[in-house]
This record gives sequence, C-alpha cells and structure tokens, in this order.
Amino acid sequence: MIIKKCNIPVLPLRSEPSEKAEMVSQILYGETLDVIAFDLFWNKVKLHYDGYEGWANSRYLVDTNIDKNIKKQIINKLWQETVIDNQTVWLPAGAEIEHDRENLNQADKNCLIFDIISTARMFLGIPYLWGGRSSFGIDCSGFIQTVFKINSIKLPRDARQQVHCGESVDFLNMLKPCDLAFFGETGENVSHVGMILDDRNIIHASGIVRIDTIDQMGIFNAELNTHTHKLLVIKRII
Repeated sequence: MIIKKCNIPVLPLRSEPSEKAEMVSQILYGETLDVIAFDLFWNKVKLHYDGYEGWANSRYLVDTNIDKNIKKQIINKLWQETVIDNQTVWLPAGAEIEHDRENLNQADKNCLIFDIISTARMFLGIPYLWGGRSSFGIDCSGFIQTVFKINSIKLPRDARQQVHCGESVDFLNMLKPCDLAFFGETGENVSHVGMILDDRNIIHASGIVRIDTIDQMGIFNAELNTHTHKLLVIKRII
C-alpha cells in the first residue's frame, strides 16, 4: 500500500477524478492516507483519520511513512502561520504538523468541555462550505469533526455516521454542554448536526457557523422567526 500525506493547507477530496466533480470532503495539511487507485493526475485515497474515500489531485500528495515515534501537533487556532521547507504558509485549524511534543489535551472532563466549547466558538462566522472541514469554509459535520479533533476526540466525517456515536439523551431537560443534536426528516435520513452549548443554545454550521436556540421541535432561527431543522436525536459523546 502506498502511503502519502497532504502538503498544502487544504486539498479538496472529490467524488470523481475531476476538478469539476463534487467536493465530498477535504484533506488538511499533514493528514496521511492510503492510495487505493490511480487515474492520470489523480489518486483515489482513503484517509487514515476517518476512513473517508475520494479522489485527490496527486500533485499535492507526497510520499511518507507512518512513524509512531514522530509526534504531531494539531493546529488549534483558526489559522496559524508556519514555516515549511523555508516557506511561510498559513495552516487551518485541524491541520497536523510534526512537533517536538504531543498535544497537551489530557485534561479532566470539565476542562475538556470548556476547551471544546471555546474551540467551537472560535469558528463563529466561518462560512458554510459543502464538503468543507477547515476554517476556510466548513459544513455542519466537518465543523463538529474538526472541533472534536482539535481536542483529541475522533469522530466520523458525516452526520449520518456521527449519529451512531455516544449514548442517547432522552429529554431536553437532560442536555449537557457538548452533546450533539441531529436533525432531519427521519432517523434514516440525518441531514444536519450541531453541538449543544447549554439548555437553550446550539452552535452549528448553517450559512455560517452560528448560535441559535433549540427546543423540542428543533433549531429556531430568530432572524427568520421559524424552525429551520427538525430534531431527531441527541447523543452524548463525553
């Protein structure tokens, strides 16, 4: 198996080997992957982080090895100025760089919840982008995945996968910060996810990363004076 890693800040992962194809996700700098097929200037890849598959432009992938002795730091700011190969680049939150120490995210549960909420609020105002999972543009499940990744919790890529994580929360009065709320028409058709901030508010990516209120019906957008997403289930991750 050929192992490579992304060597630009954000690389589109597409449904087909074409720049015109749908962007299904993104690969962030430093993330590693297996190459599972070839098509001219394209590689079909499977990400090591979440197992997601798609086509990536091969010119932005470089050969690498998996070395467990190499420590990685996950960027925990919206953008971080970094010098790579004598060039200054801006890397987005969630990107991975080699470092002389590992992430220091071994906090107790209360501190972890505070850190996750702080990370989520950092993204407020970032525009929605279908398939996005970076601070240049992000979708609802990419937002959740990246926020938790920065805090050393691994989640799947899509909302329909994330809904199978954690334990169900049966009643709204049992909500706790960092619970995940899932929305859609039926349990088989999860189409949106957000993160609970408190017993009334939820942060999610819809148009932009924003905070709205949540009730038994779902997400209420005060600007539109209407419910925008129908609540299906709430899951507790931590």
